[in-house]
Amino acid sequence: MAVAAGSLYHEGKKITDVLDMVNALEPIAGKGALTVFFFGTLAAGLSSVFPCMLIAPLLIEDYRSGKLDTKSTQFRVITGIAALFALTIPVFGFNPIQGQILSQVFNVFVLPLVILGIILMINKKKLMHEHTVGYLLNIVLGLAFMFSILISFNGILGLLE
Repeated sequence: MAVAAGSLYHEGKKITDVLDMVNALEPIAGKGALTVFFFGTLAAGLSSVFPCMLIAPLLIEDYRSGKLDTKSTQFRVITGIAALFALTIPVFGFNPIQGQILSQVFNVFVLPLVILGIILMINKKKLMHEHTVGYLLNIVLGLAFMFSILISFNGILGLLE
């Protein structure tokens, strides 16, 4: 969806609905454009949904013990919430293109949290022992954190518009 919207935008064609992308495929795929787009979208969704649902449990268990227990209650609750969250767009009938744009904007808000987590972890002497980092890396990470805050602020402004 992102590639279709990005490439067709320069030709003056706006992508506001899923069927707009099917119409864009018709010159190449002919009458099979809908079938090609349906199976392509299905494959992209299925190849993305499972890794996305596993990100949080993998990170938590990697931090705790390094072993993922897929039968634990915590694993099932986290993946269940992720699955329910992923179903909000199709179940409530939201526009998938706007949903994708919104999901990409929310990625901007995760970046400051990731950078802050890195800063906190690499400066924890109990965790890093003699491998703690110096001032230079902390300065660079501090600049990256400030940049990510600026980008998040721009994301907020974009959502408000």
